[in-house]
Amino acid sequence: MATPKNIIIVGGVAGGMSCATRLRRLDEHANIIVIEKGPFISYANCGLPYALGGVITDESKLNVQTAAKIESWFNVRVRINTELMSIDRESKTIKIRDEQNPNKDEFTTLPYDKLVLAMGAKPVLPKITGIDTARIFQLHTIPDLRELEAFIKKTGAKRAGVIGGGFIGIEAVENLKKLGLDVTLIEFLPHVFGPIDADMAEILHTEMRKNGVNLLLNARMTKILPSTGHSCSVFFEHDPENPLVFDVALCAIGIRPRTSVVTSAGIETGKFGGIKVNDCLQTNDPDIYAVGDMVETYNLVAGTNMITALAGPANRQGRLAADHICGRTVKYRGNVGATICKVFDKTLGLVGFSPSAMDRMGGFKYEYVTVHPPNHAGYYPGAANMTMRVAFEVPTGRLLGAQIVGEEGVDKRIDVLATAMRAGMTIEDLEHLELCYAPPYNAAKDPVNMAGFVGGNVLRGDVEIVHADEFGRSNAAAGPPPQGADCEGGGKKPKLRLQDYQVVDVRTPAEWNRGHLATGVNVPISELREHIGELDKKAKTVVLCQVGYRGYLAYRILKQSGFDVHNLDGGFKIVTDGGYEDLQAKV
Repeated sequence: MATPKNIIIVGGVAGGMSCATRLRRLDEHANIIVIEKGPFISYANCGLPYALGGVITDESKLNVQTAAKIESWFNVRVRINTELMSIDRESKTIKIRDEQNPNKDEFTTLPYDKLVLAMGAKPVLPKITGIDTARIFQLHTIPDLRELEAFIKKTGAKRAGVIGGGFIGIEAVENLKKLGLDVTLIEFLPHVFGPIDADMAEILHTEMRKNGVNLLLNARMTKILPSTGHSCSVFFEHDPENPLVFDVALCAIGIRPRTSVVTSAGIETGKFGGIKVNDCLQTNDPDIYAVGDMVETYNLVAGTNMITALAGPANRQGRLAADHICGRTVKYRGNVGATICKVFDKTLGLVGFSPSAMDRMGGFKYEYVTVHPPNHAGYYPGAANMTMRVAFEVPTGRLLGAQIVGEEGVDKRIDVLATAMRAGMTIEDLEHLELCYAPPYNAAKDPVNMAGFVGGNVLRGDVEIVHADEFGRSNAAAGPPPQGADCEGGGKKPKLRLQDYQVVDVRTPAEWNRGHLATGVNVPISELREHIGELDKKAKTVVLCQVGYRGYLAYRILKQSGFDVHNLDGGFKIVTDGGYEDLQAKV
């Protein structure tokens, strides 16, 4: 099949530019035009927060490609500051408008044989009074960055409010702190990073507070009004008489696909508002493709189409659309949603779905394990524990998701787990992965292996576990349960009462004295067999240690002695780090 003569790509950055350059590599003679609404054809928008904080000192480094370079290297015509106004599918033409043309009613008509939509997504603003004030900024484009930097410099801003605790919001918080501002994070939900579990988020809350960030969780804003000078006042539902005053505020609550022009042309959207595409990235019009943040593509874990607003998938989609336009037999294989974020000295990695997200979605039968392995050999200087949670399907063991919070090495483990999920591997398969080892880089048993060992034991019935969130709720989860939750707190199981269990803590007396559960007895693992006759064999029993391993040993001892026993997943460490204050004794 010959490549069509006229190919128009609307939108640059990741999806559009990967499509344009791949098209040229496959066909030297096609007429390729890229239409970009903004002034930059290809820029690293993920780097904007780091440019704001001065980590990236040269803004030009954010310009991955320039229009001049694209035209000279690839012979692709580029029209920046140009907006798509309409699509006529019958005549196969589009109308565009030059944003710098003083005559706003003057349009240009361009014909296409194939049209690729890569228009991305636009930031969402909360529907409250005053949100459109000049004091509320966004951080989605390089002009956004310049505007925010200029305002801070001009006004000498000292107090900043960041609205939204997702990836961009958290990165902005850290980099505003680097500028020396007093920063408050305002989050509507009970914890930051809504897709992760509350107790995992609590570790991040601790890190942000340690770095001087004021957190306002479960915060329902009602209005934003101008205050004295250049400042603004943010009002809240829970305390309407005491607004917070900021010199500058940044809104980063999320994004929405840019689809208004597209849907007006009869292009279909899906359940989540993104453009519906098949596995060749074609819309319901086979001559129109769509890629990137504006589309719904197949999620391998959920088994359905979802929006995945990530640069990696967008680049692959643009490349595959180009391949298909040029007659190659290709199919987009879906995604697993691997993401990572720096939070001061911590790193959050996420792939697939968290248990709490699966509860909200429904339809999953799963279990999960929580482990706290070091990033490299514990005896090598600088070792630091990470908290890793891996969820898997029951009874198949299929990997469903993972969360890791730690310091060094989080990215490596998330990448391994994302690859395992892409390959359709199970929790037991993780036991058999051969991963590189040297003391400065790893332990002989990699954290991924450790998750496999623990999860495999659970799947095979070698140990039965219970989770802290089945007994209590993390501080991070203080608030209403997620919509659609079928039990208190949104957990997958009915809530349990700790006082209904015989709790046996097998840590040392010194560890016990530093903190322990609100009920229970301390029987060190080295003395458990000696004192086993003092325990009530008829009582439902929970054993625990600091991170889980000694609890597992105690479980095996008690289980083979006839006890009805469960090991506390993640040990006492997840109770303390995860904010389960209601489960802890007052010591």
